[in-house]
Amino acid sequence: MKYMQYKGVVEREYKKSLRKIMYEICVIEGLNASLGAKKLGVAKEIFVFWRNFYRLDMNQQLFDHTVANMDQMKFLYLNEATGIDLTRPLEYEDEQSLEGFEELLERMIEYYKYVHAESNGLAVETGNLPLYECAQQLLEEYKTGSLLAKVEQQKKKAL
Repeated sequence: MKYMQYKGVVEREYKKSLRKIMYEICVIEGLNASLGAKKLGVAKEIFVFWRNFYRLDMNQQLFDHTVANMDQMKFLYLNEATGIDLTRPLEYEDEQSLEGFEELLERMIEYYKYVHAESNGLAVETGNLPLYECAQQLLEEYKTGSLLAKVEQQKKKAL
């Protein structure tokens, strides 16, 4: 038999399209090629062909998901980046204070958002953005006193 003949037999047996059958076996049930072929009653080579044709291999799905995420990521900071002026002077440039630190964090976040938007989400250096956003959040928690409260709570748990 040929691939199309096997396809017809399997679709008649399961009363579904081959795409749906393969999705259930590969994604929902998570069967490997040997077990999936055995379940369908076809040769492993045929099962692997179908799995690759419908892009249901785990690596193919991961790749497709990553590509879809990258397409969405390029629009992430597009609106914010239009209003960013990286050449404006720093207010706390000549002092080392929490205000100066906060200003530098904000400027670095703006810079990475700008680079992200200009590169359509493909610049590797924008991987630093979460680090600066985390530092900004920690600084805000420090200023509000919630970071101290967390430390006190951890002390109580340790006792």
